[in-house]
Amino acid sequence: MKQIFDDRSSGKTSRLILLAKEAGGVIVCRHPAAMKEKAIGYGITGVDFVSYRDYPVFMLSNKKPVFIDELSCFWEYFDPNFIGYSESKEDRE
Repeated sequence: MKQIFDDRSSGKTSRLILLAKEAGGVIVCRHPAAMKEKAIGYGITGVDFVSYRDYPVFMLSNKKPVFIDELSCFWEYFDPNFIGYSESKEDRE
């Protein structure tokens, strides 16, 4: 599993898009059209984007690797009671 932790405006999104491009994956995000425009601005094409809302239906037929932009926002979208989580610092690659 790839994990990108860094400050705001540090290039996390561009790194995530590059990982998805290399893996032939799809990015699940809050605003797919805006994310696609960012990718184009970075000079990256050929990446698919799916909204948080559409992900449950999409995942039923998806065979591509999935990359989620802003994981905590993704969980909050589906469960407004989601207020925290823990994560081991171990290397998962």
